[in-house]
Amino acid sequence: MSSLLTVYAFDELWNLSNTIKYGLLALSHRGSNTVVCGVEPSTKGRLRCYGGEIREDLQLQVGNVVAAAVYSDSRLDELYSSCSGDGVELALFSERPWKRLGELACEAVKIAREGDIWKSFANLITMYLQHNEAELIPSLLLITSNKEVLAWRSPLGLTPLVLGGYGFDMAIISSESVAIDILGGEVKRFIRAGEGIYISKYLVRNIIVDHGAKPTLCLFELLYLARPDAVVDGVSVYLFRKMLGEKLAENFKGDVDVVVGVPETAIPYAIGFAQRIGKAFDIAFVATGGKRRSMILSDPLEKLIAIHLKMNPVRSALEGKRVALIDDSMVTGATLKTVSQILRYRVGVKELHVFIASPPLVASCPYRLLNLDTRTMLTANLSTDTAIKYLEVDTLHFLSKEDVDAIAKRFGLRVCGRCFGSNFLGG
Repeated sequence: MSSLLTVYAFDELWNLSNTIKYGLLALSHRGSNTVVCGVEPSTKGRLRCYGGEIREDLQLQVGNVVAAAVYSDSRLDELYSSCSGDGVELALFSERPWKRLGELACEAVKIAREGDIWKSFANLITMYLQHNEAELIPSLLLITSNKEVLAWRSPLGLTPLVLGGYGFDMAIISSESVAIDILGGEVKRFIRAGEGIYISKYLVRNIIVDHGAKPTLCLFELLYLARPDAVVDGVSVYLFRKMLGEKLAENFKGDVDVVVGVPETAIPYAIGFAQRIGKAFDIAFVATGGKRRSMILSDPLEKLIAIHLKMNPVRSALEGKRVALIDDSMVTGATLKTVSQILRYRVGVKELHVFIASPPLVASCPYRLLNLDTRTMLTANLSTDTAIKYLEVDTLHFLSKEDVDAIAKRFGLRVCGRCFGSNFLGG
C-alpha cells in the first residue's frame, strides 16, 4: 500500500522543496519511505525523482510542481514506475501493487507527447476497464516533465483521494485530508470513485470514467490507516471510531475499573467505550521516539521493537486494577500478547479484558492493500477460547459484522470487509 500526494503551485516562482516534506510528514503514519518527483529548475525541464526515508532534513529540489508516494514495506517496483520518450518524462505512482503499472506508464508517455493527456488518459483507462479489470486498477498519480499532474481514484474507491487548495496559489491532492490541513490548505471535496483531476499551468479538468464497479471503502482505512483527525469521504474518522467504541460497550456485561486504548489508533474507541459504561479513561502507555505503525511492518523483530517503543506503561494508572484494553483490530496477536505480558508481569493488573473494535480477521486482502497472511492471523487459526489462553487475558470480545455494518449505515458508507469474511455494504 502507498499514499499519494501532489502539490501544484501555479506561479513558477514557488519552490515546493520544503513544502512537500511537511506534507509527507503528515502521511508518515502510512509508511516511512517515499519517492518524490518534480521538475527541478536547474535541469531545464527534466523530471527528477528522489527516494528514501521520510525526514525533515530530506534534501529535495523540485520546483513548483511535485508528486510523491509514501509507502511501507511493499515492493517499490509495484508502486512506482517511470518512462520517457521523445523529450517527455513521466513518473507514475500507484496506491497498491499492480502488475501493469510499468506498461501503463509507457502508454501514458505516448499520449503525453500528443497533448490533451487528460482526454487520452480517460480513453486509456477505459480500455483497461473493458478488459474486466475494474477491481484490479488502483488509484493512480502521474507527473510529467511538461509540468502536468493527473490523479485518478480507482473504480472501487477503496482508499480516499482528496482535492484541496491553498488560496488561488496551489492545488493539493492527497490520499488523506490531514496532508492538506498541515500544509495550511482547505479541503475542497472528495474525489469520487472513477474520477480523476488533471492540472497544468492553464487548465484544471476533471475526468470521469464510466465503470461497472460498486465503490466500497476499505474498512481498515477507517479502523486503522487514517489519522483520527482525518476526514474520509466526508466522515470524521474520530467520530466513526468513537461510535464503534460505544457499540463495543453495549455488548459488555461485566465490570472494570479503568479503560485504556492501545496507542495511537485505539484511543478514540477507548474514549467512546469509557463514556458509554461511565468509567474512567486513562492514558496507560507512553511512546518513545517517533510514531511507528506496528501492523504495517513485516519484519517480526521490527514489529516487536515498535510495540515496545509505543507501549511503556504508566504503572500508577493500572496496577491492581481491572482493565478494559481496547484495540482497533487484531492480526497476528503480537501486539496484544506483548501488552498483556507487560501488564500482568511488569505492572500487576488484577484482570485484563480485551475488546476489539472490529470482527475477527479471517482472510487476506484480495486487493493487496494490506499485507495480510492468513497463516499468521490469530483468529483465522485459533478459537476464541484458545486465543484467550494464548494472549493471557481474562476475556476477549469482538464487534460483530452486523454491528460494524450498522455504524457504517449511520454514516452513509459502503465499506469492504472481505478480510473479515464479509463484504459489508453499509449505506
